[in-house]
Amino acid sequence: MASKEEKLKEPLDDLKDIQGVTGAAVVRRDGLLIVSNLPGDINSDQLAAMTASTVGSGETASDTLSIGKLQQVTVESEQGKLISTGAGEEGILTVLTDSDINMGLVLVEMKKAVKKIKRVM
Repeated sequence: MASKEEKLKEPLDDLKDIQGVTGAAVVRRDGLLIVSNLPGDINSDQLAAMTASTVGSGETASDTLSIGKLQQVTVESEQGKLISTGAGEEGILTVLTDSDINMGLVLVEMKKAVKKIKRVM
């Protein structure tokens, strides 16, 4: 039987199979890393903390502005993107991509991954 970590890593590996996705992680809302498949040059713990902070700020902004529940937070930079979305009460899914990624495809696959993550967590 697969461990919880193995079950959480499966949707991350599916995401990484998309051309232009460089890695993904599931983090706790308090900023602790749960599981990742990030490149070796990325500090996973630092990414987890930044993801939780960014999503928390987005949720606060959405709530304060009364514009509905946060769907995702996207940070677009010259060389890549960081896309994060809630994955249940405890988790956040975050994905690192190249700058020219097909966002529609990534967002559809992230929704599928979130469903799998929610079932495990």
